[in-house]
Amino acid sequence: MPPKVLFTTVYKNDPEPYDYIGSNARSKWFRFSWPRIQSFGLRFLKQNIPEIEILEYPTFEDYKKRLAEGWDVVGFSFYLNETCEILEMVEAARASGKAGELWAGNYGALTPQIQDKFDRIFEGYAEGAVAPYFGRKIEQNQVLHPPLIEYLATPFKKKLNIYGIMFTTRGCGVGCKFCQTPKFCNRPHPVPLESLERVISYYKEHEINVVLIEDENFGANRRHADRVVDLLDEYGMVWGCMARADYLRKKIPEWVEMRAKPDPATGRKPRMVKGFAGAAIGIENLHQEKLDDINKKEGTEDVLETVRLLQKYGLGTVGYYMIGFPDDTKESLRKDIADLASLKLDITQICIMTPLPQTKLWDELDEQFGIFEEDWHKFDMKHLVWNHPNIPPKEMEEILSWSLKRVYNRLTPLRTSYRVWANAYRYAGIDGMKEVASYVSRANRFDFHPEKPWFLEPEARR
Repeated sequence: MPPKVLFTTVYKNDPEPYDYIGSNARSKWFRFSWPRIQSFGLRFLKQNIPEIEILEYPTFEDYKKRLAEGWDVVGFSFYLNETCEILEMVEAARASGKAGELWAGNYGALTPQIQDKFDRIFEGYAEGAVAPYFGRKIEQNQVLHPPLIEYLATPFKKKLNIYGIMFTTRGCGVGCKFCQTPKFCNRPHPVPLESLERVISYYKEHEINVVLIEDENFGANRRHADRVVDLLDEYGMVWGCMARADYLRKKIPEWVEMRAKPDPATGRKPRMVKGFAGAAIGIENLHQEKLDDINKKEGTEDVLETVRLLQKYGLGTVGYYMIGFPDDTKESLRKDIADLASLKLDITQICIMTPLPQTKLWDELDEQFGIFEEDWHKFDMKHLVWNHPNIPPKEMEEILSWSLKRVYNRLTPLRTSYRVWANAYRYAGIDGMKEVASYVSRANRFDFHPEKPWFLEPEARR
């Protein structure tokens, strides 16, 4: 009999899911909503090791009910700011007497201060490490990609779009000193093309025509990325990616040309919206010396040129930005945020510089200034957790709130909406606008919380 293994995320008693855009916007009028409704990591594990059971954001009571069933292993997948709740779940598992070993994974498991609470710690993507527990072996080139289906909405519960998430390469080798990925997985591993085609085909069969590539660095393997783009084009997908500016700047004209190429059968322009739709870029800061200090390995002007190129073609833009560098002041940040707002990005994520365990930034800030915060909840990139020389914690939070209002004002969602519709008409005329309208109906009739979550059929597994 195979062992009984349960993997769970943090519990969540609040019925409302975490909203990524909401956490980066302060608009009280209208904004988009991007709720987190599933765990990508646990779904990868379930897809590749179907014997395990997974729990995604259960209530604490639901978690305790599942514990009572008895398990050889209970594993926890979590982020640093979820640590306090996870430790409550660990305590409940120990007290229940119904759990054998307790395992920990995901980025939260990299925290040395809490690792003694678990019987086993997993660093990096764990399919290969968990498979031997079931008498199997999974190599990186055998990993199967699960369907990951989410939606964009408004705070008024109306869904605007449905899209499939895709990871074409996992891990990152750039080595920015604020990032935990060099410890988590510093050697990027391409997901097999046949697995990617299988999941793209699955999306297409379920009338999902939009794919978001969530690689930390799409294009880390240039040849693999080119073949992925060809696959997306073959299936007529609309897609966007997260990538470095230097890579994007070279590829944008090529991808735009692919998007607009005439139908080979008729010679006419496309009758549907498809192709490259936009990108997310780690801007991080607008001062070159600060990028150099965090080992970003990009130039500020190169980043800005890439943003301008995306907007020239009417493409979507998401930017990641960081405030709270040691030499930042309230006055300097007001100017910097004004410059950032002038870029008119569709979504701007602003984080307070936060040291994370086992990063170079943690070591440097702790040595030079001291990390005072002991509440792991505050390590969510929205609080100051170290002794900043110029700005106290409360004032830094006020600056963040003001900054988010400045970059995401009332016109931002309207500007984004206009761009989407105008682009649809530009590339595919009235048919393109009809297709975009159809996304709304597809998103609102799709079952995002089925009794049995979506996974590839057993015969499709290796």
